[in-house]
Amino acid sequence: MSTIVQDRYTDARARFQMLFETRQNRPGSQGSQVLEQYQRKAIGLLETVNFPTRRDEEWKYTSVNRLLQPDYEVGESLPLSKADIGPFLIPGLDCHLFVFVNGIFQESLSDTGSLPAGLTAMDIAGALADEQARPAAEAALNRLLDGKTDAFKLLNAAFSQHGLFIRAARNAAVEKPLYLLHLSASGDKASFHNHMNLVAAEPNSELSVIEGFFELPASEGAYFHNQYTYFHAGDNAHIHHYRLQREGREGFLVSNVEIEQEGGSTYASYALDLGGRLVRNNLRTRLNAPGTTTNYWGAYFAKGEQHIDNHTFIDHAVPHCVSNELYKGIITDRASGVFNGKVLVRKDAQKTNAFQQNNSLVLSDKASMDTKPELEIFADDVRCSHGATIGQLDEGAVFYLRSRGLPDAEARAMLQHAFLAEAAENMKLEAVRLYAEQLVHSKFGE
Repeated sequence: MSTIVQDRYTDARARFQMLFETRQNRPGSQGSQVLEQYQRKAIGLLETVNFPTRRDEEWKYTSVNRLLQPDYEVGESLPLSKADIGPFLIPGLDCHLFVFVNGIFQESLSDTGSLPAGLTAMDIAGALADEQARPAAEAALNRLLDGKTDAFKLLNAAFSQHGLFIRAARNAAVEKPLYLLHLSASGDKASFHNHMNLVAAEPNSELSVIEGFFELPASEGAYFHNQYTYFHAGDNAHIHHYRLQREGREGFLVSNVEIEQEGGSTYASYALDLGGRLVRNNLRTRLNAPGTTTNYWGAYFAKGEQHIDNHTFIDHAVPHCVSNELYKGIITDRASGVFNGKVLVRKDAQKTNAFQQNNSLVLSDKASMDTKPELEIFADDVRCSHGATIGQLDEGAVFYLRSRGLPDAEARAMLQHAFLAEAAENMKLEAVRLYAEQLVHSKFGE
């Protein structure tokens, strides 16, 4: 018999459980019975799991009190046109486009095109009914629910209705990236929307996935976007994962990304965080076989009263693997930032090469940044390093630019752009990198 957890968030848990039942009882909400079994298992497990508090080491610098206070309603679709989503499309990018509004798939706004041989993209309910896709989809869902330790993952598993199952077949080099565009809009009441991705890159395949998180114009209220993505990279597979985030000023975002890599595979994460009232990103990779490479590149810029928290974990479980990690950010006004990056090198993971660095600029006396890079090493034949810096702009550099005729504000903006560019310039797709630069530029103009 499961033990019901009693904590300060008992009321919040009860509201989510009631919201789940309300949604399930709506006319027309009945879908895949197999998927519903997973969803009911997830909402049942929620009774056994605490929401995190600042007493938990992993959440020491981030409180979820504000996130759990609203009485949420399940987000609903909106009548949008293609002109409405134009500002969120990436100029010059030829892609398979999947549009979601408040977590609901918008077929009329999407442009998936004719998927090439070797690429599968379907909703998770369809994957569970498909003979070829079902084993991978079931394995990913079982893995998620067997963890039982994260309330936000369980909420995602319970509420996701239009999640995607994506697979690159063995030896398939998928040329066009998949762009998953998530648009949020709040109504009269705070809205709650969820999305799940299950991505499998089979041996010797290559795949690029772009995720965009934005708020629609004229949306001023609170909303909670809860995201979960799972990647499995087979032997010698290569995954490029781009994440561009500019949620609304009252938006809450919790993102969990988990990756498992097999021998010779490469996973690269390119992340840009600019929006949101409270943002928490969890990025975790486990290296299961020798010869794997993991790259994390991240940039963030928080203004006003924003709070952006990046937690990363790379598990070197086997020898002869490489990981590189660089996060750079700017914190100003009354904003706050957190970076907690951990690299674990297990006992048998000899010949590991791991690099980790976090650099932040804090440009206001009322802004704050907490950084905690960690190395936990149990092997003796490794090359590992980590570091962190928190500082301000180099006034000598500002003076130099001003002496060349630039106004003070323009000189400072140029130096800040250059500071963030080191992380963003690693993006392999030029169209995405240029669009990311435009987003950063518009952030400076706020």
